[in-house]
Amino acid sequence: MKILKITTILAILVATIGPAALAVPVVDGRLDPSEGYTTGYYLDLNVQDAGVISDQGQLWYYQDQTSNDLYVAMLQPLTLIDNTYGTNTVGWGTNVAPSGKNHKFGDLKGSDKARFTISDGAQNVVFDFTLDYISESGSAASGYASLGADSGDGKVHAGSATNLLAWGTSLDYNFNTLGHVLTEDSPATDEDYTENPGYAGWLFEVAYEFQIDGSLFANNGFGGVTIPIIHDSPNKIGRNKVYPHVDGVIPEPATIALLGLSSLVFLLRRRHA
Repeated sequence: MKILKITTILAILVATIGPAALAVPVVDGRLDPSEGYTTGYYLDLNVQDAGVISDQGQLWYYQDQTSNDLYVAMLQPLTLIDNTYGTNTVGWGTNVAPSGKNHKFGDLKGSDKARFTISDGAQNVVFDFTLDYISESGSAASGYASLGADSGDGKVHAGSATNLLAWGTSLDYNFNTLGHVLTEDSPATDEDYTENPGYAGWLFEVAYEFQIDGSLFANNGFGGVTIPIIHDSPNKIGRNKVYPHVDGVIPEPATIALLGLSSLVFLLRRRHA
C-alpha cells in the first residue's frame, strides 16, 4: 500500500534529526513534516457508497507559540486520488481503476476542494471553510491557482475569510512554485511514482495546506481540526465525496527519525485490515 512516495519518506527521514531542526512550516502546498509539523494523525477515509478504504490519509498541524497561528496540512493516499492525468495516469483507466474512469486535469480544476472546521479549547467553532484545490486565476503567472476560501470552489461557512492567512495545494505548488504548467498530461512516471527528471519535484500526492490567524484562539486556546468532507471529482473509486475521521496518532517527526527507515515505512503504511 502506498501512502507516500518513497522519495518523500526518505526526505522526511533525512530532514528530521531532532526538535532543533524543526522550523515554522512554509505554507506552499508541499507537505513536509520536517518543516515544523509536530502533531500528526492518520485519517480513515470513508468514501461515498464504498465504505472505508484500506489506505489512510494524514492530517498534520503545528501551532506557533508566539503568534498562536495554526498551520495545517492534509494529505490523501495515492491509491485514492493523485496528480496524474491525461496520458500519464497511474491507477486510473478502464483496466485499472475500480471506477473504470480516466483522470483529466479538468477533473482537478474548478471542482475539487476540502472543508475544514477549526475549534477552540471550549469546543466552539471559530472558523469553518472550504479550501479550493485549483481554479483558473488571472493573478497567477501560470493562469491557475488555489483561490482559497472565498473564490473558486472555496467558501466560508463560519468566521471570516481574513482568518485564512496563507494557503496552498500540491497542484498549485507544481504550477506556481515549480513552474510545471501542465494542463493536458502530467509528468510521465511509473506505478511507484518515480520522479520524472524533466519535471523535478512534481508532487503526485493531493495535499492541502493553510495557516490560520492565532487571534481566534486568544480566549480558549486551540481545540482541534476536523474535516467534514473532501470533494474529489472523481477519485479512483469513481465517487466524489470522502468523509475522513481521525484514527491514531502519527509519531512526531523527530521520533520517527530515531526509529529508522523500516519503522517509518511501516508507520506511514499502517492500516487495520
